[in-house]
Amino acid sequence: MTLIADLVSLHRVDSQVRALRGRLESAQHYVSMQERQRLLLQGRLDEIKSQTRQYQATAANQEAESGTIKARVESLRTQLNTSTNPKQYAAVLNELKVLQSKRDEVDDSTLAQLQKVEELQAKLLEIEKLLAERIQVKAAGSVELEICRAEVGSRLAELDAERTAAAARIPQRDRDAFNRVADLYEGEAMAELVAVDVGKERDYVCGVCNMELPKDKYAALASNQNIAVTCTSCHRILYIQEAAAAAS
Repeated sequence: MTLIADLVSLHRVDSQVRALRGRLESAQHYVSMQERQRLLLQGRLDEIKSQTRQYQATAANQEAESGTIKARVESLRTQLNTSTNPKQYAAVLNELKVLQSKRDEVDDSTLAQLQKVEELQAKLLEIEKLLAERIQVKAAGSVELEICRAEVGSRLAELDAERTAAAARIPQRDRDAFNRVADLYEGEAMAELVAVDVGKERDYVCGVCNMELPKDKYAALASNQNIAVTCTSCHRILYIQEAAAAAS
């Protein structure tokens, strides 16, 4: 076959290979994305659990401090009831007022800590629900990925072998040019050179980007199917129907 016919054959099998790999990579990406989201949720869950423990510990310490103050207040009230010395009575009364004020502050702070705990526990329930849903979604995606691997695996191996054989028939320089354009356009490395009748004249355009092409592009392809001619706009490798028919 001619170079152009060989390039068309390579293009056809390369497109199939890329499509199957794209399907597999898409399934893998989906599972990876679910795992990343799961890890983010798990990290947020662990963070909130840590915050909850800190607030609970602070509240417990403050409750213990409030209990200590309460015991001291009860003791001072006893002293106050039995005190006969005016100076001692005034001193005990002053300490009692200070401690009662401090206890009120500690109790208010404890209440604030416990309210934070309640808010965080509500968030925990919400995130745990989201995490459970994400785990289920990831599990379903993993199943789909294995199915995709099973379906694609053998066919992809066959197509890879076909692609290797098709590429081997093409000179290195032309093969490198094909691969560069295929990578640039996600496998769409070639475009048909299309003839367009305009009155008595015939113009030629790229079948992919639709850019008008000089007539000498067609002349070069029609006269020699062993040279690679590219679109002046998108730089895809051009072919005419005769080359496609030969590749079939």
